[in-house]
Amino acid sequence: MKDIYEQILKLKYFCHCHERRISAYCQINLAELKGLKAMEGEEPITCSNFSKKINLSPSRSSRIIDNLVRKGLLLRKIGEDDRRSTLLYFTDKGWNLKESIKLEEEKFEQLLTSELGSEDIEIIRKGLKLLEKIMENNF
Repeated sequence: MKDIYEQILKLKYFCHCHERRISAYCQINLAELKGLKAMEGEEPITCSNFSKKINLSPSRSSRIIDNLVRKGLLLRKIGEDDRRSTLLYFTDKGWNLKESIKLEEEKFEQLLTSELGSEDIEIIRKGLKLLEKIMENNF
């Protein structure tokens, strides 16, 4: 079993290196990258949901939001229906950066699958989903 754990750690390392490369390319830190990736589509998200999605405390995610707003990537607006909630929206610059991140991730996935046949890709997907399910159920 130890060899599976070691493989997971090695894969985690490679993914982390790739995320660092993307964050450097985008001129944002890893936490900001994680925050932008948490925003889905053009729909706004509340600050509390943002914190939950990136799995950080509200105070830490507030600092990340501040940085993203300062960099012109997100806008904060008070909710029209509930003035106690603050909504986050992409700016055009933020949306374009999100799209660039998505393209970089797609290139990485193409690199990962370029030497594999469709059967191998499906076996890997099934194995990863199974590992994810086991980990979710036990952590």
